[in-house]
Amino acid sequence: MEIADMSLHTMLCWAMIVTGAFTVFGLSKYVTAPYGRHSAAGWGILLDPKLSWFLMESPNLVMILIFYLKNYGLSGRLPPAANCVLLLFYGGHYVNRSLIFPMRIRNGKKMPITVMLAAAFYCTWNGYIQSKTLLELEEYGDEVLSSTQFILGSVVFVAGFTINYQSDEILRNLRKPGETGYKIPYGGAFKYVSCGNFFGEIVEWIGFAIATNSLSGVAFAFYTFANTAPRGASHHKWYLEKFKGEYEDLGRCAVIPFIW
Repeated sequence: MEIADMSLHTMLCWAMIVTGAFTVFGLSKYVTAPYGRHSAAGWGILLDPKLSWFLMESPNLVMILIFYLKNYGLSGRLPPAANCVLLLFYGGHYVNRSLIFPMRIRNGKKMPITVMLAAAFYCTWNGYIQSKTLLELEEYGDEVLSSTQFILGSVVFVAGFTINYQSDEILRNLRKPGETGYKIPYGGAFKYVSCGNFFGEIVEWIGFAIATNSLSGVAFAFYTFANTAPRGASHHKWYLEKFKGEYEDLGRCAVIPFIW
C-alpha cells in the first residue's frame, strides 16, 4: 500500500466527518431537505422517485464491484471471511436501498434533481471509502469473527437494519392503493419516535463502525446521524403541526427513543 494512497483515503474519511458537522448545522438551522413531505419549488426539475432512488443509491454497489474486480478480478479468490461478512452488511443494505426499496414505492413524490445529484455524489464518495477499506486496505483475520467487538457490532447492525426495514414497511403500507394524504405511523420503533426508519439507519451504521473498527466506518456513522437527525427533527415538527394535540399525546421523541 502506498503512503500517498492511504493518506488520500484518510483525508476523504476526515473530510466526511467535517462535512457532517456542517451538514447537521445547516439542516438544523437553515435548510430542510426539499423532498417528500417537505418538497419545495426552486430545486430543479422533478424526477420519478423510483429512478431517483436507484440513481442516488446504486453508486455504492458500483464501487464494491470496481474494487472487487481491481483486487480480486476473476481469480475466484474471496476476501477474508470477516471482510465478506462486512461486505454482506454494507452491500445488502444498498441492494435493498437501490433495487428493492425503489420498486416497492407506492405513490411516492417526485424528487428534485439537485437532491438526487447531491445524494449520488455522497454515495459515490462513501462507496469509495467503504469499498476501499473492505476490499483493499483492511484484511481482517479469522480471529476477528469471534471477537467481542465484531460480534457486538454485528448484532447492533442487524438490529438497526431490522428496525429500518420494518419502519419502511410500516410507512409503505400506511395508505391503501388509491389513497392520498398523510397518516400517523404506528408500531415498531414508531411507538417511541417519529422517524423509526432514521433511527434504524443510525443504529445500523453505528454497528458497522464498531464491527469494522475503522475510521471509514466512524465517518459513515457520523454522517448518517448528521444527515438524518435534523431531517427527523423536521418530520417530528411537521407531525406535531399536522396532527396537533393528537400527536402530542403519543409522547414520541423525534429520532432517538427517550432522548431526542
